[in-house]
Amino acid sequence: MEEYEVDLTKHRATNIRKSNIEEMDLILCATTSHKNTILYEYPNLKNKVFTMKEYVQASQEKESLDIKDPWGYDIETYRFCASEIEICLDKLVKLIL
Repeated sequence: MEEYEVDLTKHRATNIRKSNIEEMDLILCATTSHKNTILYEYPNLKNKVFTMKEYVQASQEKESLDIKDPWGYDIETYRFCASEIEICLDKLVKLIL
């Protein structure tokens, strides 16, 4: 994240069961698996939970709606995943403004 000038030193993962997820207006996931896990636990959120690519329509039907988890891969894989997220975020900003 240094390449994007983002400081993650204070970032901590949060267990969704210990969050205010039911109060959120929009929940964006990196993968369909993440989305399905949330919907299994919180089926009432079905109109609020999307993959990032799905929400911003960054993927064609034949393409994956997932952003691959780079954990354990080389730096180029991390950069590729970061670029996919950046594309989604750029589109998201345009959608919400």
